[in-house]
Amino acid sequence: MFRHRLQLITFTLIALGLVGWSLPNATQAQTDRRCFQETGFCIEGRIREFWEQNGGLPVFGFPIAPQGEELIEGRPFQVQWFQRNRLELHPENARPYDVLLGRLGADRLNQQGRDWQTFPRSTAQAGCRFFAETGHNVCGGILNAWRANGLELDGRAGKTEAENLALFGLPLSDAQAETLSDGRQYIVQWFERGRFELHPENAPPFDVLLGLLGNEIRNASGGGAQPPPTAAPCADVPEPINGRIRPSKCIKQGDPLIIDVFGFQPNEQVGFWLNLPDGSIFGTIETVDIGPTGSIQGLPLDTEPLPTGLWSLVFEGTSSKHQAVIYFKVLER
Repeated sequence: MFRHRLQLITFTLIALGLVGWSLPNATQAQTDRRCFQETGFCIEGRIREFWEQNGGLPVFGFPIAPQGEELIEGRPFQVQWFQRNRLELHPENARPYDVLLGRLGADRLNQQGRDWQTFPRSTAQAGCRFFAETGHNVCGGILNAWRANGLELDGRAGKTEAENLALFGLPLSDAQAETLSDGRQYIVQWFERGRFELHPENAPPFDVLLGLLGNEIRNASGGGAQPPPTAAPCADVPEPINGRIRPSKCIKQGDPLIIDVFGFQPNEQVGFWLNLPDGSIFGTIETVDIGPTGSIQGLPLDTEPLPTGLWSLVFEGTSSKHQAVIYFKVLER
């Protein structure tokens, strides 16, 4: 049934001259972007969800580049840079580990030609948290800030040490005096994924801040406010949400696409619609049964009649409101 309805949509697109229907519910469901005038960039989808659920602006800062493909340890991933970190989409992992943080503390030290393993080590001190793994203490205001923040892993109030570690990682130094990019000296402490800075000129809780390592790394590498080198013209295609697409999310007109969607309730009624490159929406008021597994595998999409540009195909459960979103880009043959 799904295959029949999806083929019917593509045939009707031809007949209607690719004019979309007005679907108020679908339009509302696709209002997923959150844009920031401060930097001119937006966040959406899983990255927006992760950003909002795990600290937002104080932890990650504003986005400083669009989401795009980048090589991480030799493998291509969809990433987005923020003032204080880099979020990486890893769809091969189950939630919440499908979004990972860059090791920007270690990366920035390496960029500066500094080996954190040569930093002076310490022994356990009263009132501090000593990490035998790296030989460093975390104390005072930095320890309080470290413990107050973390990735949400268990769905419970408060932050566990596992959640603190997931966000910041282990300390790579003790607290030490350093001159930062503004030419002033501060007490800072390096962690795998960040740098804490003491700012006594600020009132609490802003007397302990996270360094703008995303800015520093990109500026030092010539990135500035521009995205890092990407595999244009396909770098702007987001990763699917609750779905898969193959053989590629960026194809030429007429090339076949195969889609999988999952995560729905068993035998739930599901509606779906296409978002066209010109911003219009084409869908159907009918729904279909997703089947007993709450998923569908191997759904074909004919791209022969589709114009070039960035598309998305959205599935939404009528009872759960669960969505699967498949993004793909059609290039001229």
